[in-house]
Amino acid sequence: MTSWWDRTDPTDRPELTNRMPAGLIESWWNVIVGAALMIGFAIIVLSGGFDAARIAFALFGLAITVALELVFLRKLVQRIAGRRALRVKRDDD
Repeated sequence: MTSWWDRTDPTDRPELTNRMPAGLIESWWNVIVGAALMIGFAIIVLSGGFDAARIAFALFGLAITVALELVFLRKLVQRIAGRRALRVKRDDD
């Protein structure tokens, strides 16, 4: 069984091994919502002022949301590559 990060084996059961959504639409949704959270979190935190604690909290939240966004983007690219591979295989048959 492969890891959840590089899961390309179609025999894996995604409901047991993969914590990310299975479809392409759901992966796009995660990317869009992740980008909105990345921008919105800093705006909400910094709307109360620019003291050192708020800036540190906004930077910490930004680091977390950027990490999540990178995971979401990687999964989206994997979904797109998987669909293209299936399309090429189907065209070869």
